[in-house]
Amino acid sequence: MKRIIAVVLGLTLMFSLAGCGSKAAAPTTDQPKQDEKVTITFWHTYSTDGPENKALNEVVVPAFQAKHPNITVKAQVMPYDGLHDNLVTAVSGGALPDVMRMDIIWTPEFAKLGALVQVDNLPGFSDIKSQVFPGPLSTNLYKGHYYGVPLDTNTQVAIYNKDLLKLAGLTDPPKTLDEVKQMAEKIKGQKDKWGLALGGPGPWQTLPWFWSAGGQVTDDQFTKASGYLNSDQSVAALQWLIDMKSAGLIGPSLLGAKPDPWGGFKAGNYAAISDGPWFFPIIAKDMGDKVVGAPMPAGPGGSISVVGGENVVLFKTSKHQEAAWEFVKYMLSDEAQAAMAKVGQMPVTQSASQSDVMKAVPYFAPYVTQLATAKPRTVSPNWPKIDKVLSDSFEAAIRGKSNAKKALDDAAKQIDALLAQ
Repeated sequence: MKRIIAVVLGLTLMFSLAGCGSKAAAPTTDQPKQDEKVTITFWHTYSTDGPENKALNEVVVPAFQAKHPNITVKAQVMPYDGLHDNLVTAVSGGALPDVMRMDIIWTPEFAKLGALVQVDNLPGFSDIKSQVFPGPLSTNLYKGHYYGVPLDTNTQVAIYNKDLLKLAGLTDPPKTLDEVKQMAEKIKGQKDKWGLALGGPGPWQTLPWFWSAGGQVTDDQFTKASGYLNSDQSVAALQWLIDMKSAGLIGPSLLGAKPDPWGGFKAGNYAAISDGPWFFPIIAKDMGDKVVGAPMPAGPGGSISVVGGENVVLFKTSKHQEAAWEFVKYMLSDEAQAAMAKVGQMPVTQSASQSDVMKAVPYFAPYVTQLATAKPRTVSPNWPKIDKVLSDSFEAAIRGKSNAKKALDDAAKQIDALLAQ
């Protein structure tokens, strides 16, 4: 997943983390009166070189402060590199902001650490829950409660080179996995050309295809992998990927060889890849109308993709949680979501995703459609370890070092233990 990395390292984090070592402060009830002026700190990783930071500081924050003149928002850019470990350290010292835009895969971990405010009992949460896409919302779930709300999102769709579609005798993108296989079989005879490219065996790259092919990682509550990851349906889904690679229908990028997905797609080596909306302004802009995006081709599991993006969370150490929650609710308003959509952030609310701003960008359309069925990676404080287990098991099976059933049996046992911790 590609992340927006702040290029200007903030000295604020260095000083705020100095002297960490004591236990985190208990949640405060010392909230301001309605007319009392307060300042809240908002940490984020919007790049200072990109338009997102400018839109936040020049449009979103001023609009919020105009509606809430008693609340001042101090927005601080934080460097993404090393931020996770620094946050873990800051939890011990209590040197944390009031509000933070946090990577979705970190939220359950910091909920487990006891650093985040449970938000599902706060006023207005039920309205937010009814308005946002369920996939992004679920990334905030820990032990039956929500510890944040989605702020911006993304997903992957299938992206096709129209010239190679034509070579395969197609005028429209494949709608099913069977049609993807047929497309790839027609292209296979061409020198240095493959039907499909994936960026590696890891979950971000493979789960959209694995899920669409009928696979599962855990139950819906993210409590158990056995019986799901190693079910007959999941074994068949992984076998689909293995067979496609063995038949030469998936390109060498799946196992780290050249050409890479982006370079190979642009060079005409790959007919299809799956990727996020950032692909279009970066790569597709040089290919003109030769590129088309479409929802993931459907298989036994449906048309399923993976959720990316960021959440917005409140820290228990905040002395101004009510003011911070007001800012969070505003960030989920159509006004704020549309303002950030203008600079490339995909909204998490269903209403904002249908706004004129979104409709003005044609390549967003399949992503909005896909978000209705997109799923989160396993929501667990141990996700980084689960990610490695899945990557290793998928790679072993694809390389032929293990068969699909054994690879998933072994992975399910390991993931069960991680989920139980």
